[in-house]
Amino acid sequence: MGMLGVCRKVWATEGIRGFFRGVVPPLMGSSVYRSAQFAVFEAVYTREKELGWDEFRLPGTGGLAAATVFAGVCGSSARAVIESPIEYAKVKRQTGQTWHLNEVYQGFFMQLPRTVGMMTLIFCGVDSVRRWSDGEALKRPHWQFLSWGGVSMLSFWAIWPLETLKNQVQAGTVIEGIAAPTIRQRVAHLGGPLGLYRGILPGSVSVFLRNGTAAVVMSFAQRKLTELGLR
Repeated sequence: MGMLGVCRKVWATEGIRGFFRGVVPPLMGSSVYRSAQFAVFEAVYTREKELGWDEFRLPGTGGLAAATVFAGVCGSSARAVIESPIEYAKVKRQTGQTWHLNEVYQGFFMQLPRTVGMMTLIFCGVDSVRRWSDGEALKRPHWQFLSWGGVSMLSFWAIWPLETLKNQVQAGTVIEGIAAPTIRQRVAHLGGPLGLYRGILPGSVSVFLRNGTAAVVMSFAQRKLTELGLR
């Protein structure tokens, strides 16, 4: 079924509650792993600036600092460690299954490259937007929303095959006659490389809206904290 077909089925069988199935794990954990990724990114990047490592620019990138890439990898790796159990529990509940504590790192070998690839691209993309616009694109709420949402969506497209495989592994999707399917067998089961992009439309809408909104709220919170003298 496509996105609309799934929506009709969920509405008919479960009503509005069905669309929020699996919301508890990310609701509880999202603030933790997202805060961790930004905290680690800022800590690593600040240290790199103190050492003068932020001066090196990667050739052919229009001025992207190697320090931004390295800090992005560190921040997103920290997020992956915390996020993986939460994603596992979410996927299990979304597919109507019960999750088990001893399996929370199931699919981590797909979660790590997925998260590191996505978030490093986002950090670098937002940094590029900031440099190309002399910082103007990230000063107003609507530009913050469009910049973060757009960059996040493009980054998600780049790693979407990993997202699909991660969900397949975390959901425990089995292939008839194969106890422990390999990545190649999973790709073949999905119908080839194009099958790896299954679900990209609702995923794109989701990542654009949530990351754009999060950027605006985070910027607002930072301003308020500054005004209160807390940062």
